[in-house]
Amino acid sequence: MITILAFIFVIGILVFFHELGHFLLAKRSNIRVEKFSLGFGPKLISFVKGETEYLISALPLGGYVKMYGEGKEENIIVEKVADTESPFASGDRIIGIKGFSLEKYMNWQKLLSALESDTKPEKEIEVERDGRIYTFLANSSALYNIEAHYEKDYQRGFSNKSLTDRFLVVIAGPAMNFIIPFFFMPLVFMFGISVSSYLEAPPDITYVKKDSPAHLSGFSVGDRVLSVNGKEVTNWRDLNIAVQSNPDSLIEFEVGNENETRVLTLFAKAGSDGRVETGLGRPIATNIAEVAKDGPAWKAGIRPGDKIKAIDGVEVTDWNHMSDIITESGGRKLDFIIEREGEKMDFRLAAEMEKEYGRYIVGITPNTNTILKKYGFFESLYKGIAEAARMTVEITFLFFGFLFKLITGKIALATAGKTVAGPLLIAKVSGSVAQSGISNLLQFTSLISINLALINLLPIPMLDGGHLLYMGIEKIKRKPLSTKTLEITQRIGFSFLILIMVAALYNDILRMQEDIFSQFSKILDLFR
Repeated sequence: MITILAFIFVIGILVFFHELGHFLLAKRSNIRVEKFSLGFGPKLISFVKGETEYLISALPLGGYVKMYGEGKEENIIVEKVADTESPFASGDRIIGIKGFSLEKYMNWQKLLSALESDTKPEKEIEVERDGRIYTFLANSSALYNIEAHYEKDYQRGFSNKSLTDRFLVVIAGPAMNFIIPFFFMPLVFMFGISVSSYLEAPPDITYVKKDSPAHLSGFSVGDRVLSVNGKEVTNWRDLNIAVQSNPDSLIEFEVGNENETRVLTLFAKAGSDGRVETGLGRPIATNIAEVAKDGPAWKAGIRPGDKIKAIDGVEVTDWNHMSDIITESGGRKLDFIIEREGEKMDFRLAAEMEKEYGRYIVGITPNTNTILKKYGFFESLYKGIAEAARMTVEITFLFFGFLFKLITGKIALATAGKTVAGPLLIAKVSGSVAQSGISNLLQFTSLISINLALINLLPIPMLDGGHLLYMGIEKIKRKPLSTKTLEITQRIGFSFLILIMVAALYNDILRMQEDIFSQFSKILDLFR
C-alpha cells in the first residue's frame, strides 16, 4: 500500500506542477483552456469551473492541458451562447454542417451568409463536445445567437497567440519541474537529511576486487585517485559521478600513493542496469546492521551489532573483502569469528545461492555509517536552496554530457538503453524510499523532477522541446510549419516515445529481479 501511495505522491506532484505551469501561463495569455487532466485515458473524477473541465483520469502516467487552437484549423469554436435554450454550448467545436464544406469559407460570417441563403429551415449540425460527437438540428436563429470563430481566426486559440506567448506557455511546464527542488530541499534539511559519511572522504582505495576492471588495470590498495579524465577529484562523491557518467568507455585515472604517481586506463563496463562496477572498494567496516531472518547467518546465531573479524582463519577488515570470500565459497561450510560486546565467538555456516542476485549470500547487510543532519528554519532555507541549485546544475551537466557522448559515439546506444527507467521502477523505488523517511522521498522526487524537466526539453515532437523546435523553425521561416508536416513529425515523435516506454518497461521488469533500492540509493548518494 505504501508503494502505491508513494508512487501517486511522486507522479502526482511532478505531473500536477508541470501541467500547472502550462495552465497558468495559458490563462495569463488569455488562451481558452478546455481541460486540465492529471492522468490519461477514461476520466475517474471531473468537474467544470468556468470554461475549463478539471479531471483525474485512469492512467496516472502523466497529464495534459488541452487548449483551443491545437486542433485542425477547419474546426469552428463556439465562444458564447446568447440563448439559454440553444442546443449549442460554449466550448463546442462545430465539425460539420450537412450540405456545406466548412473548408470553403474564410470565416464564420461568410459561412452564416451561405447558411442564410439556404432554403432549408433547419440544418443538421455535427458537434464535438467533451470528446464525444453529437448530431442535432438547429434553425437559423440558433446559429445567429452564438459567437463563433474558425479555429484559424480564434484569438483565444493557442496557435493564434504571439510566438512569445506560446514560448512562455510551453517552457512553463519544465520550468515548474526545475522549481520543485527549491521548495522540497529546504524541507529535506528541516526534517533531517541522511548523508553517507564516506562521500566527503578522500577517494582512497581500500579494496580492489580480484579480476575486476580495476584489478586488471593495475589499481592497488593504498592508491588515492587524484583525477579522472583530467578532472580533479577530491572525494568519493566526485569519483562516483565521474565513473557513472562514462559507462562502456575508457576512463583515464591519475592515482598516487606514498611512492609514486601514475596514470591508469580502465574500461568502465556498464551492467544490466546501466551502472558501472569497477571493482574499486571504499572503506566499509564489517559491522552488521541487519540479519535476514531464516537466512544462514540468523540460523547460525549471528545478530545485528556483531562484527566479523575473520572467515576460515583469514582476517577481514573490509566488507568488500568479506563479501568476496562468501561469494567464492561455493556453498561450503565457513568458520566465522565474530566480535560481540568485546567478546569473540565462533560460528559455522554455509552460504546459500540467492537466485535473485545470482551469488552466494548469508543474509547480512553492513552498517553504512550515515549522518543525520537537521537545521533550523532559516539555515534550512539557505542550505536547501543552495543544494537545489547545485543539484540542478550538476544533473544538467551530467545529462547533456551523457547526450553529447551518445551523439559522438563515445557511449553506445545499447548502453544508453540500459539507463532508461519506467513507471514500475519509479513505483518500487518510491515505496522503498518512502519507508526510509519523508526526507528521502522529497529528495528522490526532486531528483526525478529535474530529470523530467530536462527530458521534456529534448527537441522531440510530442514533448515540450519539440514544440520549442517548431517555434524556432517558425521564427526562422517567419511562418508556421504546415499542418501536414506537423502531423508527420508528431507521428514519428509519438512512435519514438512509445519505443522508449517499451524499453523502460522492459528494463523495469529485468530490474525487478534485483535489489532496486540498493541500486538507486547509490544514485541518490551522488547528489546528497
